[in-house]
Amino acid sequence: MTTYDELQEAWKRELHSLELQLLRSGLFKDLSSYIKRLIEAQKNLDAKSLKAIVLEEEMLRLEQLLTQFLDRRLDKLWLQTGLVQSTSLEYTEKLTHQAISGILRDYDKMKQDLLQGQEPSHSRPKNGEFVLIRFVKDVPSIIGVDLKAHGPFHKEDVAKLPQENADSLVRQGAAVEITASNRDNE
Repeated sequence: MTTYDELQEAWKRELHSLELQLLRSGLFKDLSSYIKRLIEAQKNLDAKSLKAIVLEEEMLRLEQLLTQFLDRRLDKLWLQTGLVQSTSLEYTEKLTHQAISGILRDYDKMKQDLLQGQEPSHSRPKNGEFVLIRFVKDVPSIIGVDLKAHGPFHKEDVAKLPQENADSLVRQGAAVEITASNRDNE
């Protein structure tokens, strides 16, 4: 099966499924290499030759297919941010997932602030920073993005975890973030 055929099959699976489909590891790397080879091949041809015209058509179809495929996956990623298993994502999609999670976290925080009659705060921890959370249910030990073991945690435990891990636990309903306004009210 060619890289183009594999992309076409992956596109069909994404199109006909509501869930994000598992991709072969390295598919994106293979696609980028394939496109790079096509671009290089086009450079060495007379633009009016039959081979150049065929390669140009292949590039256009590939571009459309890849764009539709990635847009469909991004739509699913956006809609299912709290539900997506990271095992179904390529590395670059995991980074996108983290960014979307951060946006949703900021939006939820703004909504929470407004519903409490407070002006929305804009103090979002940056990547690599730690967040204070309170666990609302028991959670086994985890390996954080800082590559350190954290936990196990019991209901009502308080911990300072890397932002990405804290975001994930909050999204899963296992913990709540402790903010300055929360500490002031308790």
